[in-house]
Amino acid sequence: MSRLDDARRTAAEFLQRTTGSDRPEWRATFLGDSPEGPNAIGPVCTDEDHIESEDPSAFGCCPEPIIAVDPPLVEYLVELLNADRKAGSS
Repeated sequence: MSRLDDARRTAAEFLQRTTGSDRPEWRATFLGDSPEGPNAIGPVCTDEDHIESEDPSAFGCCPEPIIAVDPPLVEYLVELLNADRKAGSS
């Protein structure tokens, strides 16, 4: 097994415990104010009262982990994680 496979397995176990899914869908979000745009990534919020298209901020209803990321990397990491998810990799 490769280091990437080991890392995926460890991440999948953690995500299963924190989000209820070993392959959650990811989104760009905000932690505090960020004039440069989203400055964090996190799993898509499952609370039906949180309409992310209206307010993409991270709130208490949002599943963990919410991970602070330098704004230039946010979209790349979201796309990378979601592509891995679609490919069936944990």
